[in-house]
Amino acid sequence: MRDFLERIIPTMAPFEKSYRGPSISIPSERNSSSVVYEIDKEALSKFDKAHKKYKSEIKQLSLKLFSVKVRRYQTQLQTIEAELKEQTQKKTEWSARHATFENQIAQLNIEIEESLGRLNEARETIHQLNSQIGSNEQNAAFKKEQKSEAEMDIESATGEISQMKGEIDGLTNNIENERQRLSTTSQEINEQEIVLDQRKTENEQKREALQKIQEQVLNGEKNVLNLFQQTAQAKNQMTALETRVHGLEAHQEKLLPEKEEVRSQIQENLSALEQEKTEHQQKAEELTRFKEHQEALRQETTEYSKQLQAEMDRHNSKKEDYFHKASLLSSLEKLRNQFEGFQEGIKSLMGNQNNERIPGIREVLVDVLETQAEYEVAIETALGEKLQSVIVNSYSDSMEAIGYLKNHQSGRGLFVPLNPKSVPSAPLHLNGTQGVVGKALNFIECQEEYRPVIELLLKSVVIVQDMDVALHLHQDPNFHGTVVTLNGEMIDANGFVTGGSLKNESSSLLARNREMETLRDSVNKLKEGLDASQENIEKKKQGFAELEASLRQLDQQTLAAEIETNNKLSDLEQLRKEAERLANRSSTIDGEISAIDHEKNELVTEKSSLDQELASAEQKRNLEEELLIHHREKLEQSRSGLEEISSEISRLKVLIASLIGRRENTLTEIKRLELQQQNLKQQIERREADRISNQNRITEIEAEILTLESTVLKLSREKDQWSETAVQEEESLRQKEEDQKGMDQDIRELSRKIQEITETLSQIEIKRSENRLQIVHLEERAYEDYNATREELQSAYDKTIDENETDGQVKELKEKVAKLGEVNLAALSDFEKTNERYTFLKKQQDDLAESIELLHLTIEKINRTTQQRFLDTYELVNENFKEIFARLFQGGKANLTLTDESNPLDSGIEITANPLGKSLQSLALMSGGEKAMTAIALMFAVFKVRPSPFCLLDEVDAPLDEANVVRFQEMLKEMAVNTQFIIITHNQKTMTFANALYGITMEEQGVSKAVSVHFN
Repeated sequence: MRDFLERIIPTMAPFEKSYRGPSISIPSERNSSSVVYEIDKEALSKFDKAHKKYKSEIKQLSLKLFSVKVRRYQTQLQTIEAELKEQTQKKTEWSARHATFENQIAQLNIEIEESLGRLNEARETIHQLNSQIGSNEQNAAFKKEQKSEAEMDIESATGEISQMKGEIDGLTNNIENERQRLSTTSQEINEQEIVLDQRKTENEQKREALQKIQEQVLNGEKNVLNLFQQTAQAKNQMTALETRVHGLEAHQEKLLPEKEEVRSQIQENLSALEQEKTEHQQKAEELTRFKEHQEALRQETTEYSKQLQAEMDRHNSKKEDYFHKASLLSSLEKLRNQFEGFQEGIKSLMGNQNNERIPGIREVLVDVLETQAEYEVAIETALGEKLQSVIVNSYSDSMEAIGYLKNHQSGRGLFVPLNPKSVPSAPLHLNGTQGVVGKALNFIECQEEYRPVIELLLKSVVIVQDMDVALHLHQDPNFHGTVVTLNGEMIDANGFVTGGSLKNESSSLLARNREMETLRDSVNKLKEGLDASQENIEKKKQGFAELEASLRQLDQQTLAAEIETNNKLSDLEQLRKEAERLANRSSTIDGEISAIDHEKNELVTEKSSLDQELASAEQKRNLEEELLIHHREKLEQSRSGLEEISSEISRLKVLIASLIGRRENTLTEIKRLELQQQNLKQQIERREADRISNQNRITEIEAEILTLESTVLKLSREKDQWSETAVQEEESLRQKEEDQKGMDQDIRELSRKIQEITETLSQIEIKRSENRLQIVHLEERAYEDYNATREELQSAYDKTIDENETDGQVKELKEKVAKLGEVNLAALSDFEKTNERYTFLKKQQDDLAESIELLHLTIEKINRTTQQRFLDTYELVNENFKEIFARLFQGGKANLTLTDESNPLDSGIEITANPLGKSLQSLALMSGGEKAMTAIALMFAVFKVRPSPFCLLDEVDAPLDEANVVRFQEMLKEMAVNTQFIIITHNQKTMTFANALYGITMEEQGVSKAVSVHFN
């Protein structure tokens, strides 16, 4: 068979649809030889039979082989499960024993704890009893010591009392002797005092006489001294008068030439003073003229500066408006150039005109028509999707555009030729209906070349005020057109009604084009105004610069004139002062000369008087010196007698003082002996009391010692009982611990066995799983390879086959089939399966498309709702931000602006702020403190709209000065009603209004410690 096939293979064409073996096929040409065709047919039939036979044999042998293997694995599985059951039973028994041991150990642990508790209690009680016994024994020993001390004190007191009684007798004898000595001393003192009084009387008489003589001597010495001083003073005055007269004469000779010189200087000064007055008057008048001119020019400069600043403010305002509108126009143009809002097909087609331009495409319909704002909604409703239609030159151009969209898979588009086919329509009979605005064509402006397109689309459209008018007009039998209201409701000629809520204005293409045109006109006008304003500002700046230059020049001239005037005034003042000085000096010189003449006359008179006084004083001094010598001799005689009596008096006073001292000593000794005697008597009384007290104390101590010894005996007996209990508990505890160790060893052995059997069970489980997997794998292979069920596999079991031999036969048959190739007998089945899968996937695709459409509608609705909520919240936050900004900055303005108002959800928000006294600027140009205050204002604005339970602020007050911190505090107090604020700060001002403070300190290196303070 194989040789036959190899001979006829070269004559066969491809046979791919029904056969996937070697290149054997039925010839496609009908003019082939019938013999060859029959041979091919017969060969294919034989090949098919051989292929089926081999396949059948392979299936039978493979199923027998699979069945034998499955039966072997099942037998092994039964053995494994039996072993698993046995091991599981062992594990259960050992686990039960293990649990029993654990319970016994737990119970034993409880008993050990109880024994330990009783043992500890006994030991604690023994310890307490030992402490009490020791304490009582110490007390008893202490009491015995106290008894011995009391007995010794009694013996000592008896001896001391006998000794003190003997001392009292001796003291009595001493006191009597001292009293006799006192009587003798007192008598001797009285005798010496009588003699002393006599000597004192004599001494007083002599002292009075001596004092009179001393007074005479002192008076004489004073008189002599006074006279000597008068004489010396008169001589000194005489010498001074002569010196003064010579000095006055010399000074008078110097003053005369100076007087003449001063007169000459006065004349020169008067001439210079008149000349300076004239020059100063001229300079003052010139300075006044300069200042008047300067003030006028300064006022003119100030006024010009105000005008220039006003012009610059207007220019800056226009510039901001220009940039704002230019930015908005640029954004709109960018959206327009990107064809945002258009269908994907139109966006792709028109956006790609720069790269692959289609010649016949002209414009989008929305870009060629214009209407007033009030009619935009009506026109846009009437045109609908046609508003986005592309105007082309011809139908062929539209086909080319459609081909482009198909090739690029860019969606669909609507196209209208520049000269469309005219469709006849009935004339519109409005019949003067009330509320009709007019035909839509009347409100459209466009280039003439696009008029046919507009007329085709809107010639049957009428705009009315509202829906009532639209219904009334539509129901008119003579009216056959479309009615659209100014609000966007529409009833077409067939009666279809369109209405509902409109999208926002930013999605209107006509509104966007109108806004772009309006902005373009505004930008151009603002640009022209800015250029003119800039030119005017430059002219004013040039004029202002010229005025400032003139003012600076005039300031320099005024300053120079003022300096010269001040210099002249200073010179004039110097001359006046010099004139005054010369006049004063001249008067002074005249006065000095007159005074010198007067003083010379007085000095001559005074000198004559002094000569007379000096002669009289010399005579008096000689007489007084002679009298003084006589008085001094008498004074020496009186002093000698007085010294003798004074010596006698001193000797008597010393003797009397000695006797008085002896008497005082005797009295003191008597008092000391009497006091010592009294002290001894008191000591005897105290020692007698001590002896009685000690006897009583000994009796009490003996009773206490008996009590303590009895208590010690009782406590010792109780301690012995507790000691026996402790010994018993220790023995019981030791026995229980030994039992516990034995149980621990048993339970460890059981745990080891359970672990071993657990590992064995794990291995058995693995083997069982492997056998089950092998059985499942063989059954799956039988089903996949031969579509054989489990029953067929069981029925194919043949225990007599040899696995190795059968496996060899299967391999041999598979090699034969491989050489023959394989006929695709399952093509029909494959087609049915593929078709079924295609139908399923197609249904899923339709479901997904429907879900995507529904999801798009849902997303659009969510976007509309989200955008509206965002805009509402944005407006609230903006209003709050303006209010809070003005409060925190005590004036000024601030605003939140969307960077892309056409797409609020994806737009950024720009903060512009105008603090009081500053120009409008963005947040990036502010100082650190201003940025912080602006951010705080925005945060509080958001919190007012939607408060949060708590807010954490991290050093937001760091850039703020003290005044701003106070305003920040006021805002925080208001916001704290709804929100708890946690502030991290180093500002002491902020800390003052907190309810609680938490500080972190590091008293030790690397160890942080929290310190908190709470305020009421």
